[in-house]
Amino acid sequence: MNRGTSTRSMVEAGLLTAINVVLILISFYVPVVYFVGLFLWPIPIALTHLRHGIKYSVLSIISTGVLVAFLIDPITAISFAIVYGVLGLAMGYSIKNRKSISFTFMLMTLCVFLSTAVMVRLSSLIIGQDVLKEAIDMIQESTKMAKEMYTAIGVPEEQINLVLDKMIPSPDYIKLMLPGAMLMYSVITALVSYLFAYKIFNRFGYKLEKIRPLSEWYVTRKFATAILVIVLISFILVTMNVNNAMMYYINAQMIFATVFNINGIAAVDYYLIKKQVKGALRFIIILFIATSPLGNLFVILGILDYVFNYRKLDDTRIIIK
Repeated sequence: MNRGTSTRSMVEAGLLTAINVVLILISFYVPVVYFVGLFLWPIPIALTHLRHGIKYSVLSIISTGVLVAFLIDPITAISFAIVYGVLGLAMGYSIKNRKSISFTFMLMTLCVFLSTAVMVRLSSLIIGQDVLKEAIDMIQESTKMAKEMYTAIGVPEEQINLVLDKMIPSPDYIKLMLPGAMLMYSVITALVSYLFAYKIFNRFGYKLEKIRPLSEWYVTRKFATAILVIVLISFILVTMNVNNAMMYYINAQMIFATVFNINGIAAVDYYLIKKQVKGALRFIIILFIATSPLGNLFVILGILDYVFNYRKLDDTRIIIK
């Protein structure tokens, strides 16, 4: 009986491994689906863990990595194993052990953040070059080409510099904001991967806790207090000229702005729903505002919604009637 179960586990794990390899190949050779494919890579690993445990999920990661190394390149294989393989294990563990959605999301985010940091460092060691420096050099080269192109068509240099300086941060600023950018990437990866898993795993009989609609997202008092304390401490460190204090402050500002920007978008979505605006049109309106000069208004709206609890979603905040 155990031998039959073991054989079935090996066969199913093999099939899921093959599916994962195909997903990775499609993602690379069909660029249009690349960014969607990234969020799907952890799911076969998580499903293997759910159905057959840690042993077969780890074997699936190793097998997928070996095949990808031959079919694409070793860097992609290592990236899959370290980032998306670990993410799949975290997702599978949390779902199998019936952890809360908040625990699952935090664990997945932490795994992506740490594994991405390891991958950046490991890539630099393997390639023998500073990956971050190479990326910054590419941005600078693209900026230079853009300046030359706009100059050639007669755009004044002062106007070009003004626009590009607003759109593209300086190399030093990019280095300072890297931890915050990695955290945002980790949160997005964990969130989108969970949303895909919710749709897929329910078909296999695994009931995942549903994430609230965007319109019901809000900043809790404890979370807001924690962010404000971090911003305040980092600002005090800057005034005291503590080493790396500016990096802490910039990343604290980035987290603050991102959190309340999302809260503002959620508030706008909430009121559009109340006005019975359809989903597609709501998306277009929010996207238009976010990509226009009015995009910063979302942060202001998010702060106001938190302070005055306009949507009445948090009974610990002041309610404006």
